[in-house]
Amino acid sequence: MKLYKVIITYELIFIVFWNLLYLSNSDVENWFTEKFLTGIFVFLSTMALGATLVYIIYISAKLSGVIDRIKNIEDPRKNI
Repeated sequence: MKLYKVIITYELIFIVFWNLLYLSNSDVENWFTEKFLTGIFVFLSTMALGATLVYIIYISAKLSGVIDRIKNIEDPRKNI
């Protein structure tokens, strides 16, 4: 269930990013309407690049033991 939350959050962030880019006062709007398939490709490849970057960071943290150290930190809210 956690993975679905991450995926949905990731998708929403990139949709907001591209909507901001699309609705800004730059020439991105004209470029996107003129080259629709290129725009779709850039949109999807940017998402794939972001997912790959996040996955590489996660695997690196897991292999180096950072995630295990983070999991061992006690939650200070539980003592209240």
